[in-house]
Amino acid sequence: MADKKISQLSSASTPLAGTEVLPIVQSSTTVKVASNDLTVRNVRANATTGILQVTGPAAASTRVMTVPDANFTAARTDAAQSFTGDQTLTTGNLVVGTAAKGIDFSANTGAAGETGALLNWYEEGTWTPVITTGISDATMSSNTEGRYTRIGRVVFIHAYVETSSVAGFGGSAVLIKNLPFAPNSGYVGYAASCGGWAGGLNISAGQVVSFRPNASATNIAVLLWDDAAGTTDMTGTEWSDNGYVSFSLSYMI
Repeated sequence: MADKKISQLSSASTPLAGTEVLPIVQSSTTVKVASNDLTVRNVRANATTGILQVTGPAAASTRVMTVPDANFTAARTDAAQSFTGDQTLTTGNLVVGTAAKGIDFSANTGAAGETGALLNWYEEGTWTPVITTGISDATMSSNTEGRYTRIGRVVFIHAYVETSSVAGFGGSAVLIKNLPFAPNSGYVGYAASCGGWAGGLNISAGQVVSFRPNASATNIAVLLWDDAAGTTDMTGTEWSDNGYVSFSLSYMI
């Protein structure tokens, strides 16, 4: 029989019987190799789509694919990935490509009041604190700066706030505005853990400055506490041109 291309051969009407082998020329000698022992050196993707699809064996069987470099993406058509054992990213990041998706900890047994177990947000950045009475803004010193970190629904705020002029402030309550996220709309929005220090203010000895985020608003109330009056809002007349506060605060959104 004359030599023919594989594409020119006719299809077998029935499977071959026995062990199927292929003739291979190795070092000028023709040998036979079982088809199951063949190793594909190069697998080429479809020239149009660039997709390499692995088909068979049965769905319950294990399929393993390895590649020598980073130019490779694999995905199951049912969009569900399942891994066994620890997964290590030697280089690069784990990127969440869809908003509101993240790491699901629902396999843990939560407390009785649990309302969610999905960690779907991390963010950090800067914000610009401004002292205001809601009617007039202070002129801020260039030393003023703010930073924040959000993990899930908890926001951590750090700030140094200093003014150079509070002309026209008057007696309205003092606020620090421009929070990056508004606190929760319920009473829990007022709850916060905070600490800080202050100076250059028109307050009396024994008065302590504290801070309270305002629910559903992107501002913080500046408060004064003392034994006689308890906690009251600081007013514009109690802030001075060169007043300053430094504080850290966390709250839930």
